[in-house]
Order: sequence, then C-alpha cells, then structure tokens
Amino acid sequence: MMPGANSENYRISKEAFGVLKEIIENEKVPEYWANRFESLSTREDSILRGCFKELSEAGMISTQWADNHPYFIRVLKDGYLYEEYIKEEELSAMSQFERELSNLLERAKTIKKPINTAPIGTDMAEHNRPSEDWINDAEIFFNKFLKNHSLADRIKRLLFHRSLDCFPQLVSCFQSVANDREFIDEMNGIEKRLVPAYQARTLPQYDVFLSHANADKEQFVDELNSSLEKLGVRIFYDKKSLEWGDKWKDRILDGTKKAEFAIIVISKNFFDREWTEKELYEFLNRQNRGGQKLILPIVHNITNDDLRKKYPSVSEIQAIDSRNHSCDEIALLFARQLIKRLKAED
Repeated sequence: MMPGANSENYRISKEAFGVLKEIIENEKVPEYWANRFESLSTREDSILRGCFKELSEAGMISTQWADNHPYFIRVLKDGYLYEEYIKEEELSAMSQFERELSNLLERAKTIKKPINTAPIGTDMAEHNRPSEDWINDAEIFFNKFLKNHSLADRIKRLLFHRSLDCFPQLVSCFQSVANDREFIDEMNGIEKRLVPAYQARTLPQYDVFLSHANADKEQFVDELNSSLEKLGVRIFYDKKSLEWGDKWKDRILDGTKKAEFAIIVISKNFFDREWTEKELYEFLNRQNRGGQKLILPIVHNITNDDLRKKYPSVSEIQAIDSRNHSCDEIALLFARQLIKRLKAED
C-alpha cells in the first residue's frame, strides 16, 4: 500500500514522478530551480508548474514560491518513499516466478564480476562470495522453474562447470528468459490458443472468478453466486470450489489463471486484505499483458470516488454499483459479456 495518509489517494503522473526525482537529486543545489524556470518556454513552464501542483496535492512536497519560481522545496516522507512504493506495487502484480527472476536480475547489477587473481590487500574469497551466492540462488531458481526452457541445457552446463565467466553468462541467460514473454505467459498459466476459434472456448475452466472479501459473502456474494449458477455460468467461488484437503492458496491462484472473467466485489471489507488484493493484482497483471477485457468491478457500499482513491488503476475500468442492480440483473449483465466474448471468437 501507498505510504502515508495523503499519498495513498494518488498515483502521480509520469511527468510529476520525473520532477519528483529531479527535486530529490538537486536538493542541495542552490538556485537550481530559479535557473530551471528561467530557461523554459511557455509550454514547458505550464507543464512544470502543473507537476509541482500535482506533487503538492499528493502530499509529497511542500513548496514556497517567490519571484515566480520555487525558492524553498521540502520533500515530505511520501515523496521520498514513492519510488519504493511503485516498485513494491509492480512486484505485487507479478507472479512468484517473475518476482524471483526480477530479484535475481536486480541483485546481479550490484555484484562485481568474480576474479582469479587479486592485488595485494584484496581478499579474493571475500570479493567472489556475492557472485557465488548469486550463482547458488540461480541454480535453485533454475531447478524450480527453468528445466523446460530452451536455454535449459546451456544454463545447466554453466552451473555444472562454474568457470570464471559463469556469473556474467548466467546473468545474460536469465535476462533472455525475462524477455521471453511466451515462456512467462506459459509459467503464469496463460495458454496460447493454437486451436480453431470454435474450439477456443474449451480452454478456460471457469467463466468467471468471484473475487471478494469473506465479510461480504452472506449479504451479497452468496446471492450473486446463486444468480450466476441459475444461468449455467461456470464459477470459481472459493466457498464451493475449494474441497477438503486442498492447498487453498494454490487452488485460488490456479483459479485466477483459469477464468475467462473476474467479477471483483470491491467494498471497504475488500480494502487492505492480503488475499483480496493479491487476487486483484493477479487479474490486473493478466489484463495488462493480454489486452483483453477481464476485470468486471462491482462497487459495493462504497462510492466510485472511494474506488479511485484506493485503486486508481481499477477506477479507470467501468464499474457497476451493487445498489443500482439486483444480483439477478448483474448475472444477466455478465451473461451478455460472456456471449459477446463467444461471438467474437467464433
């Protein structure tokens, strides 16, 4: 979650983020902003002032102006933490496979290339230890995820021989894996449709995944599930889909990958719950990668403004309000979405 009370309501623009980084980088440079504003065109001046206003309203900076430029800028806590928040948000939207791969590649950037000779005063074992630890972790990652990748044989040879050049070559291989979108989609359970369109509908196991807070089951979600069932919709609803002895976390994540749509019931009970938000980010990640409509939000006992403040990216998706529709009406609206998808794939 976004740190702080003010900034959780904002996902700032790319331009404002750039200005925030520029402010932080030049905190100790006198007259930096006086000189910066002096050389701007009218258009550039308007954009820069808009960014300062956006950052102030987001609670990230405090600014005092004089002679038509900021002469005192104080970066607030949320301003310093914003970049860290963005990275955490991006990681939370990734699968476990993507997170571990991303962490390995980020660590590699800080590790020096191993050496086999060292100048006097340099402890060679100490110098090489970070790269050795990284290679060990890379081998664990390989055995968990990469045995079926086209680079598997090459990676296996590098790990077996562990020559001096093993570290940079492994980094190169792992970077290639990170760029292999088809393999990543396969790891995330997204099936590539190489079948005729009339057969494609057999691939998803569920028509819809019901994502919700447990506290909303009794008063709303149970009834919605019943309305969908009456129309013959195939539903992943944890209350009915999870069976005795299931590893529930694995089953839920599997369900997020195998549903055509996700109805997400967003309420105050939904906010800040580990698993509701994990499901949400799984679906956002899928939708962003696939480019096809997936998320169907329902605001339940909250306003669209509440939604915008809490989940700005979801607020850009057209939602319906549970107060304006019965569960039977919502089920019919969903059926229309499903029929449109079927017709589009015929």
